[in-house]
Amino acid sequence: MTNIRLLNADEIECRVSQVTAKGCQILLYKTARVDRAILDEVYGDLWVNDFKVIDGKMYGGIGVWNKELNQWIWRWDCGVESNTEAEKGQASDAFKRSAFKFGIGVELYTAPFIWLSLPTVKNDKGRYELQDKYIRFEVKEISYDSNRRIKDLVIVDSKGNTVYSTKKIANKKKLDGELPPVKKEDDDLKAKLLARYEKCLKYTEKNPEAVPNMLEAIESLAAELEQYGCVDAAKELRIIMSVSN
Repeated sequence: MTNIRLLNADEIECRVSQVTAKGCQILLYKTARVDRAILDEVYGDLWVNDFKVIDGKMYGGIGVWNKELNQWIWRWDCGVESNTEAEKGQASDAFKRSAFKFGIGVELYTAPFIWLSLPTVKNDKGRYELQDKYIRFEVKEISYDSNRRIKDLVIVDSKGNTVYSTKKIANKKKLDGELPPVKKEDDDLKAKLLARYEKCLKYTEKNPEAVPNMLEAIESLAAELEQYGCVDAAKELRIIMSVSN
């Protein structure tokens, strides 16, 4: 099958998935409109879609004409109801899921855990929500590695302020053009970070119910570990955060 290109920044949407006393989690997603545009771009008129109900569940399928096999290649998936129009939401979700099976937007599954430390308040139902009800977020920059995994990601709010970035701040060079040498204090701090990491692992393993209230602290530790090259440790912490949701 044809290789599907990676999504551009303006083709990715941001959605607030969880709000706590200390901030919110952001998820990345694509719309059915983007799926259709990429299918048109790659296959032109040689693709179709269809829907059918099986055992009360809505299934959406996408068919692509394979010239070598001289036949349609179909991929189907089941949709999930949205919070608004149930049937329309199911159809749209089924379509997007079947598009994933053709490779459209699968790189979004490699997104890091995205936590924003923002002011929140409790609503009349006792649930936390963002203090600024009208704030929106968008992907400003995104890049991928050779394995089509998300490498760099920058998210801004509706005022253009950067609220999340995976880009590392490069070490500033000295006037003579040489990079500053690694100091003993840096090694000491790295050792302390790894000790905190081990302590965090043990605590969350024994108290998994406490993780949702520790998301900001865990993400902060993960970010610090990354700055000191402890990428695997940071990745493991973000897996713990993802599993808790």
